[in-house]
Amino acid sequence: MIVLLVLLLATVGILAWRLDWINRIRGRFQPEQDFQPLSELWQNRLYDEVISRCDEQLAEDPLDAKLLAYRGFAYFYKGVSEVTLEERIPYLDESIVSLRRAKLSPAGSWSAEVDYILGKAYYHKGKYYYDLTLRYLQAALSAGYQPEDIYDYLGLAATQLDLLEEALQYFQQALEINPTDLLLLTIGQTYLQAELKQEAEEYLLRAINKTEDAAVEIRARFLLGQMYFERGDYFKAEDQYSEILKKDPNSSDAYYYLGEIYFNMNDPVKARAHWRKALVIDPSHYGARLRYYR
Repeated sequence: MIVLLVLLLATVGILAWRLDWINRIRGRFQPEQDFQPLSELWQNRLYDEVISRCDEQLAEDPLDAKLLAYRGFAYFYKGVSEVTLEERIPYLDESIVSLRRAKLSPAGSWSAEVDYILGKAYYHKGKYYYDLTLRYLQAALSAGYQPEDIYDYLGLAATQLDLLEEALQYFQQALEINPTDLLLLTIGQTYLQAELKQEAEEYLLRAINKTEDAAVEIRARFLLGQMYFERGDYFKAEDQYSEILKKDPNSSDAYYYLGEIYFNMNDPVKARAHWRKALVIDPSHYGARLRYYR
């Protein structure tokens, strides 16, 4: 009886081993049921997995436009999520290499999107690449591709290249799509750069009225205060800097510029009091030190 039981157990063990071996062999030749398509990895923003999958398949076909596009897109979004430029650059470089390779072969429906991401990648690389930003984003537009932020990027790149009239045209088109407080501020600032003060004032005031972001409001009020001060409208300038101090009581710059206003209104005592407040907040404030200790 015992011998029979031992033989039975041995037979079961051998069968189990054979079944396991057969299943392993089958697994090598049959696709895994949970194998995620590349499109699903992309939709789930699994950028590292997208890159890994693309690298595996590109080893067999190095100029597959679709794979290169996916790889370039994934590296771009990994790059822009980094905090510093130094950390972003390697990812952006990988993105640009992949996307430019994708353009070597017909990319079909991907072509315009490749140009769009290329343009954005060049923008994030910095000031020496803004001309390429314009080139590729304009190519995407010409192909009929118009994502929501394309005019914002075109305007920002044109501004950096001192093409202010062109930048304002792009910003106005962006405003029709998504009139944000930050965009209104940017338009106001660009008009100020172009010495169009009336238009600048209009958009800066619109930004202030629209925004709930203290940083946007403070920036707009500084620009308005500077503009009013330069044209000698001291009471309006005073109002702007006073409003800044309501939002940020520790703004040494606001105290400094109020000092400048009072000095120009022939009130040196009040001016020195505000310069002193600026120095209490920031003892190294260059303008306040120059004024207060001279």
